[in-house]
Amino acid sequence: MHIGRTLARPDALIVGEPSGWPGIVIGYKGKLDLEYRVDCPATHPSNPVEKATESAAAFWQDVLELLGPEQGHASFATPGATLVGMRGDITEARLDVSIRTPVGFDQEGFVATLRERDQVRGRDGRLTVVNGVRAVETERRGPVVRALSAGIRSIGGTPRPTLKTATSDMNTLAEVWDIPMATYGPGDSALDHSDEEHILVDDYLRGIAVLSTALGELATLPTGSAGAAGSAGELGGVS
Repeated sequence: MHIGRTLARPDALIVGEPSGWPGIVIGYKGKLDLEYRVDCPATHPSNPVEKATESAAAFWQDVLELLGPEQGHASFATPGATLVGMRGDITEARLDVSIRTPVGFDQEGFVATLRERDQVRGRDGRLTVVNGVRAVETERRGPVVRALSAGIRSIGGTPRPTLKTATSDMNTLAEVWDIPMATYGPGDSALDHSDEEHILVDDYLRGIAVLSTALGELATLPTGSAGAAGSAGELGGVS
């Protein structure tokens, strides 16, 4: 976000992330990171009152219920939740939850509903939004996608527009720059953050050729003629 706020707005943007050398990423889900903490008085385990760990587990079930039965990480069009961390005991507990959100997802409304449920059920939990960023989806026929497609075709490839269920710098930059953009880079994104992460030398060289052609195509556009970036979801950054 610092880059978007401090650098001059460019006419177009290519974000460097693995897409596979013939792939072009045109969209990413948004992200909503939540922290939930709850404290309860010390008591005997057999006491029928709700314990801190039970309240935390119930909060996680509320998250899944509100997201709906179709929630999951397999589709770009649906939200998907991950229980990143859970720790605690009878008297205090903490959950770290990460939710990937589709275009148009109401992050503020979702958080407000979670808080209302907590109050209705008599819990004294503290829900904090650690991070929120909107989903982004750029135009398939925009100038950046066309330029990258030309580069891929120039070396015998077939362009493959892709929507991803993760997030990238494209999400945060789309919030401050309304410009054409897409993500491109050699490498298999399925290997990101793993011990097997690597790029084949041949794919690396293909990526250089694709970007060289794409940058040449974009350089021929008149300054300021690139147009709008395309559609995106509602603003993140909720608190």
